[in-house]
Amino acid sequence: MRNKDAHTLELIKQGLESFAVRRDAPGIEDDAAIDSLASQIVESQRRINFVTTISERTISPLRCDPHSAMFDPIRAAVYMVQRGEIDEAAWLVFLATHFGHHVKDKWRLTRDVYGCLGGEPWSWQAVSSNLKGFLRWLDESQGILGGDDGVKRRFGNHRKYTSRSATKPNGTGHAVTSYMGWVLGAGGHQALFDGALQRSFGDSGLAFDDLYAKMGAVASFGRIGRFDYLTMIGKTGIAPLSPPSPYLKGATGPLQGAKLLFGEGKKTGVYEALMMELGNELGYNMQVMEDSICNWQKSPLAFKPFRG
Repeated sequence: MRNKDAHTLELIKQGLESFAVRRDAPGIEDDAAIDSLASQIVESQRRINFVTTISERTISPLRCDPHSAMFDPIRAAVYMVQRGEIDEAAWLVFLATHFGHHVKDKWRLTRDVYGCLGGEPWSWQAVSSNLKGFLRWLDESQGILGGDDGVKRRFGNHRKYTSRSATKPNGTGHAVTSYMGWVLGAGGHQALFDGALQRSFGDSGLAFDDLYAKMGAVASFGRIGRFDYLTMIGKTGIAPLSPPSPYLKGATGPLQGAKLLFGEGKKTGVYEALMMELGNELGYNMQVMEDSICNWQKSPLAFKPFRG
């Protein structure tokens, strides 16, 4: 561990110990649990800071090219933001969120759908102006996308129950169609985000709440899909959005983590309030807290990095 991280770890551990003195937090009565949770917070902050870090560097155009092995939809989104191409940037974030990053296949599924399996890329302009053509291509490409050519293209861990189908409810076709309707109904991505910020008087948390609620119109984007999409919109600089709470309603891992930390039997709203209090005391935003508590509950007494 780097010296800077070691110092941060100690500060977090002290903060957790102090919090546990004032609040009932049975999950961190053990020193090993405190060390494990503190380590997860450091890991989560580092992972989240990564997007900010790459936005400060020169990004190769090859990161935007789905026909290149260097393709990376998140770096590509940052590249597009730097050039003022907000629609394309947000579309890349949507695709990256929908398909997810697989621990072994990486971005291969996103790359091959966006890249039309070697054809002319399915850019925002291409799909929004020819949705039927995209859906037809998606339906005809099910075999190859499913691995008939020997190439594995799997969804990321957060999206492992999602379907590639162009026609089935909650499949990729349904998700893209409903996403297009949501965004175009607002007048495009820029108008969508600007509208939420205007309604929220510029408050990034209230705007996040506004969009989180309205994104329920997008098929297959439940609690975790909406949370991941909107937090990435904020991190890539597309729009100033930040979650004001850990959004535990409908959660699995994060809610289990909160129950483990604060004890069973409380209402979800109470767990959210406690998580917000802890995050504010430690100085970490709700994305860090949500991510770290979710990973911590998988191994509460021994730190294990989870990057799948």
